[in-house]
Amino acid sequence: MAETTDLRRWLDAGARAVKHARGRLDAINVFPVPDSDTGTNIYLTLQEGNRSVAKLGPEATHREVVAAFARGALMGARGNSGVIVSQYLTAFLSAIDTRGGLSKVDAKGIARALDLAADAAYRAVGSPVEGTILTVARAAAKGAADAVVAKAGKEATAVAAVVAARAALALTHEQLPSARAAGVVDAGAAGLVLQLEMLAETLAGPQALAALDEVEWEVEDRVRHAVGVHDHDHSHDDGGAFEVMFVLASDEDLRETLTANLESIGTSVAVTGTHGLWQAHVHTDEPHLAVEHAIAHQAQQIFVRNVLMGHEADRGSTGVVALTSCPGMAEPLAEAGAVVLVVPDPTLLKRRALRRAVKDASGVAAVVVAGHPALRAAALELARKRRKPVLTVLDAQHEAHVIVAVAAATLVTPGQDLATEMADAVAATLVAESSGDALDEDVDRMIDGRTEIVTLVLAAGVPESVADAVRLSVHGTAPLADVNVYRGGQAEPAVLIGVERAE
Repeated sequence: MAETTDLRRWLDAGARAVKHARGRLDAINVFPVPDSDTGTNIYLTLQEGNRSVAKLGPEATHREVVAAFARGALMGARGNSGVIVSQYLTAFLSAIDTRGGLSKVDAKGIARALDLAADAAYRAVGSPVEGTILTVARAAAKGAADAVVAKAGKEATAVAAVVAARAALALTHEQLPSARAAGVVDAGAAGLVLQLEMLAETLAGPQALAALDEVEWEVEDRVRHAVGVHDHDHSHDDGGAFEVMFVLASDEDLRETLTANLESIGTSVAVTGTHGLWQAHVHTDEPHLAVEHAIAHQAQQIFVRNVLMGHEADRGSTGVVALTSCPGMAEPLAEAGAVVLVVPDPTLLKRRALRRAVKDASGVAAVVVAGHPALRAAALELARKRRKPVLTVLDAQHEAHVIVAVAAATLVTPGQDLATEMADAVAATLVAESSGDALDEDVDRMIDGRTEIVTLVLAAGVPESVADAVRLSVHGTAPLADVNVYRGGQAEPAVLIGVERAE
């Protein structure tokens, strides 16, 4: 434990510092998308890293702690900022480990690690932008290098890195147009400075920075910055309406491939990898294409959320989580406001991924609707173990149930209970599956004059023309009913059927 005492103390202090400041960081978040979640994303990323470390025993080596934190932070990375911070810290920690650990590293080792970390942060971003977390990372490395040239010890070198990082943070207000317009500094950069401050205090003592001037995050005392955050015009220039993230396992270096694929469909691309795992992030108006790239690389956990609706939602309200095995359903479900977790093989759902989706949906409560029995079983298990957010798991295990439940959520008005309205929609929907060979006959057995909507979810390779006969049958039995067809993209069954009836 002795060789990891300083390391564990720093990692814990860094997470606590961001937790304490997450509200302020969220409030100044205007880049790359003004969705008020940078502080939350960095905190949750660090929390997952520390959660993995906490599972280790006191006898764990420095290298084991570094590996656990790196894996946990990568798997739990949230948003563009979380991906960059996870890559930055992984590179820094790995470099420190090769120098004997945080307790034994010298000034040159600190400076070298900060330089490698800055390089890693730049590599994680498809199109680097100055005036951001990247600029601060590079400034911290230079500050440390200059201190080494001046023959400073490691404690003074860590403090010098903070001084340089703070100076660079102050300049982000002028370098980044959106930050200048909002009267703030860059939120991601401020989050990284907190990590460096905790590093300096861990190495040089809690009073190491007491005599230094801090940087004001709200540069100008005016309401303009708050308006800039919440009333910004969310256009394609801001990077797309949807955020897609996925994790995959591969021993190949996929950074360039994934970056190129995702930059062709969106912005704010960040790709990071460690220990055979890769995390990718993109903002896009075409989330189905991002999901297709993820599936092509055999990603097993894919997160999709509507950035605009997530920005407008209150973290203190009840969120909606949709669990689906149909890749093609990610976009329509996210467009309706759900946090979507795509799991192509439901038996491979990771508890970490489910926990993450729930946290992304709300800080207090969430309704979970699942499109497969295995997904629902996992949600029920999580609900039994969690206190917060409070989970309500609907009695649903069919993709058509997911569709109707999420649709019902969009119609809930003040005074109505979200979970009840969603549950009622599920209860009013008949479900079945078909091989597709006799689809019209399978649907005929389910419809009558009260039918209002027939939903068909098609597997990969099934042509939409199979729905033609169904439309004729439905028109004959229930002339006013709608037939909605979705390209689910699941492996099987060929067609999933849902039938909603009037009460």
